[in-house]
Amino acid sequence: MKRSKRFIVSLLVGVVLAGICSSPVWAGESETKKTEADKTNWLSAAGKDAEKTKKLEIPAEDVKAKSGWKKPIPVTFSIDYTLVTDYIFRGINFSEYRRKWGQSRNEGREKLNHQLGTGVELDLNKFGRIGGSVWFEWYAGQSVLTPEDGHNNLQEIDYTVYYGYNIEQIGLDVEGGFIWYVFPRGDGDGRSTQEIYLNLSFDDSVLWRAIGWDVKNPILNPYLNTAWDMDLAKGGSYQEFGISHDFALADFGAGEMPILKDVTVTPSWSMGWHHNWLNKFTVDPHYGDGWKRRSNTSGIVNMVWGLNVGCDLKNALSLPDIICGDLTLNGFLNYSQGVSNHFVSDEFWGGMNVAYAW
Repeated sequence: MKRSKRFIVSLLVGVVLAGICSSPVWAGESETKKTEADKTNWLSAAGKDAEKTKKLEIPAEDVKAKSGWKKPIPVTFSIDYTLVTDYIFRGINFSEYRRKWGQSRNEGREKLNHQLGTGVELDLNKFGRIGGSVWFEWYAGQSVLTPEDGHNNLQEIDYTVYYGYNIEQIGLDVEGGFIWYVFPRGDGDGRSTQEIYLNLSFDDSVLWRAIGWDVKNPILNPYLNTAWDMDLAKGGSYQEFGISHDFALADFGAGEMPILKDVTVTPSWSMGWHHNWLNKFTVDPHYGDGWKRRSNTSGIVNMVWGLNVGCDLKNALSLPDIICGDLTLNGFLNYSQGVSNHFVSDEFWGGMNVAYAW
């Protein structure tokens, strides 16, 4: 295990322990938290964060900033930044290089990945929502992976547009969209590919209440995502199913403890499988460029076990709605267990993420 990965694990554990040791005695009743499902696409990569609304004590003369302020337009703007040890996408590590014949260097210590996403979403009220986003991946070791590009470390840019609709009666959220993947380091047909996707996420608390269980919040948060490639892996598709559960520390005795009362721990699990996606999209030396690379291939790709520790900074810092809709800080660790060993291997990675929305 690389030292940087061990450092990330130690850092996350140390932050939690330090918060516990420096907090007041465990007292008070826990507060109920509402969960907010995060935007579902292939990046998505990282889990769900709990959100808790708190009334603020703001001078009455400040009408615009007082509690109960409402946004004048039904538009949400968002930006997030992620620092991560490896860029893992559907079980494939796009930011790792090892010593091999013809390559004089290996990665050694982790070369970090910097990922930035920006988005805008329009709330159509009873007609759903529409939105778009742009996502960037910058890899510190890219010049070694593709030396012909010189010092061009920008590995990928993704453009996404989508439409979503929530069916509250059955707890089902449906989102469909289009993603344009651009690879600045590629050439010819390899510079881009496109996908259309459909994502279904379910608030399973609706089901539990329907069968008689007194459940207020989701337990498993299941989702199913399907993507169809239209270019590099034309005719191929990729599916992913996942579950997760939020454990708010406020529900375990930390309701009156600074910082810890706004922390949520979220374990997660997901499984991916494909049909003619890996064998077309990856460069596999066992298949080469011959007819075998284009043959029918289907099966389970990998399973990902994740742990996210998130803090609702908006509530912790008592930030008013007029300047902040959401502000979260997350630390995460993930382990990808390769099932389709012919194409993918086991991967372990981690990092941190900060996200802001208004």
